[in-house]
This record gives sequence, structure tokens and C-alpha cells, in this order.
Amino acid sequence: MRQDPGSNYAITEVLSALSRAAATTTTSSIDHTTGNCASFLVSAGAWATSFVATVQYSDDDSIWTAQTDDGSGNEVSLTLTEASSGTLDVPNPLGRYSRLSIVTGGTCVFSVGAVLGPKRYIAAA
Repeated sequence: MRQDPGSNYAITEVLSALSRAAATTTTSSIDHTTGNCASFLVSAGAWATSFVATVQYSDDDSIWTAQTDDGSGNEVSLTLTEASSGTLDVPNPLGRYSRLSIVTGGTCVFSVGAVLGPKRYIAAA
């Protein structure tokens, strides 16, 4: 993890760029005790059928629950339909840890980075 001294944001690679076969892949988790908000940065090359990334949370870094759309401002999932990139923002984490679960329907090269730091978004009331 690399800390940006000018902004107090930590930047880390939670899943390195590799070619992966059709499967469910999870990223490394991030610990919200070092930053109360996060963004996952997803980058994917071309693939055969589908690419869906879903945010999961945990209090103990072992039992994971899929994030639901609860109005907290957290983004739930990202679906890519072609080689592209996208972000998933978690401004109000539901657990101490967050990670992504990524389901691919065919072989795909992809990677995920994360930015962790102070809150920069407040959900509308």
C-alpha cells in the first residue's frame, strides 16, 4: 500500500493483472480502520461472455456478505459489456473490511486497484 502524503489517501493493488478463466475471483480485502471510505478501480480487457464485479463486506475478514442497495451511497456492482474500466465507490462501509467478488463468463485479463482514505462523499438525505 502506498500513502499519498498530500491527501491522506492510500493506493493499493488488490488484484494483479492476469489472464483468468471463467470463474469467480475475489480481490484482497481492504481494512477501513485506516480509511473510512474506498473506491475500487476495475480495468478489464476483452472477454468471451460476461464480467460482473460485486462489493462484499465483512467484520472479521472471513465471513463475507454481498452489499445491497441500502441507500447509504455505496455502489453495489459493476457490469462491463466490453473491454473497459470502471469504479465502485464505498463511502459508507457496512463492515470493517471490503472486497470485490468478480464473476467472469469467459477468459479475461483484468486487475483491480483500491484507493482508501477520508470520506469525500455524503449520501443525499
